[in-house]
Amino acid sequence: MSVLTMGRVAIVVVALMVVSACGNSETSGGSADPQATWGVKAERSPYLEIADGEVKGSDGCNSLSGTYEMDGDELTFSMKMSTMMACPGVDPWLAKLKSARIDGDVLVVFNREGDEIGTLDRSA
Repeated sequence: MSVLTMGRVAIVVVALMVVSACGNSETSGGSADPQATWGVKAERSPYLEIADGEVKGSDGCNSLSGTYEMDGDELTFSMKMSTMMACPGVDPWLAKLKSARIDGDVLVVFNREGDEIGTLDRSA
């Protein structure tokens, strides 16, 4: 192999190392983008729509809305409104949300005590 070819190979290897070291922000400790629909927006299914500092969704029965603040991959919610209908057979766990952490394409949801109460997959 010529010196010129070896030099090109070295440049390509270094470039690939730099690109792979950058990774995406969700796995490299940077700020993950929360703006998405989390969960499935369907009847009797929990979901959250997060965009521009606001959150709205459903616990599978009741509507939820409020605001959020983000620090890294952690979100803290201030819920302003929730309906209070009885829905037999629906687990309203999402109504207890206080904070969440983005883990790739999964939103891990926590209650006021800091206990994990469920997860929602990114759907859009």
